[in-house]
Amino acid sequence: MKLHYELKRSNDAYLSDCIISYPNIVPRLLCNELIEFFERSITFKIDDHRKQSREMQLMGDPRAQAAAYRHILKDSIFPLGEKYERTLHDICHVDYRPADEPMTKMFQTGFRSLQIQKYTSEDSGYPAVHIESGPDHIRKYLAVIVFLNDVITDGETIFPMGGNAIQPEAGKVVIWPAGLPFYHCGNKSATDKYILTSWFEFM
Repeated sequence: MKLHYELKRSNDAYLSDCIISYPNIVPRLLCNELIEFFERSITFKIDDHRKQSREMQLMGDPRAQAAAYRHILKDSIFPLGEKYERTLHDICHVDYRPADEPMTKMFQTGFRSLQIQKYTSEDSGYPAVHIESGPDHIRKYLAVIVFLNDVITDGETIFPMGGNAIQPEAGKVVIWPAGLPFYHCGNKSATDKYILTSWFEFM
């Protein structure tokens, strides 16, 4: 049998297999604290053809509380990078699994951004279908969303090629590759929706 037939028959993975959700990673208490911290902070408005939201950046925030949140979030989220990559290794055909360690472990990697975003019922959400990589973002290799509150019936993160519509649930972390073909967008929400976004990047 031709090798490509064997691979197709025994190990034809889906794009959706590479979009992985990890529930209950960030404690709900911390999610609520981050929302309260956001509401007490100076935020900026994004209102263009791509999205409508209010946002703030934890990185570079000089407040002691912001520094504490950065450390806690890194401790909670960063180990998922290696776990995610090892899952991808396991998806590969047993005869063709990567021999190298995950990039998150092999190289100096980390987060340059920890951005909290709020979408209200009056906002359009993030309807622009996009990817996370680009000429100004070449160091990004994995994208991350942390949902900070539950949104029951709408506000999903959509992956149109991956066949996924991920419902916001407080504490859930979603990781996927930052570049093509992982197009995605955010549906409009009828209630307030809070998320934290970041990327695993080569430092």
